Amino acid sequence: MTEFVHKPYDKIYVRDMIQLSLDDLIGMMSSLESANAYWVDGVLFASFAMTESEELAKKEMNNEMFLDKVIFAKCENYSKTVKSSTNLEIGVLNMQKSSLYVDLINWLKSQPIWSS
Repeated sequence: MTEFVHKPYDKIYVRDMIQLSLDDLIGMMSSLESANAYWVDGVLFASFAMTESEELAKKEMNNEMFLDKVIFAKCENYSKTVKSSTNLEIGVLNMQKSSLYVDLINWLKSQPIWSS
């Protein structure tokens, strides 16, 4: 029988954090093929992995991940969709039950960019 093991990443490197207005985040996400954003604890966000390479694959095998950027906007309440002032609309996935994303947002809120 196959053995399954859940092993979270030991370390995730985030190269850039970009705070946007809610309208700007919706506009950016609506232009992407996958126009869903994630929501955790008052934050609407998306993360983008770095372009795959053999070296990054090796790092991932060693339990490390590299994110090119995390874009985010403050959004107090969860809803299944959000609409911009210009009526662009995107889907929102509630990731409150993901320990990885909850940890990411807690870490993000501890960074200086959160207060700016």
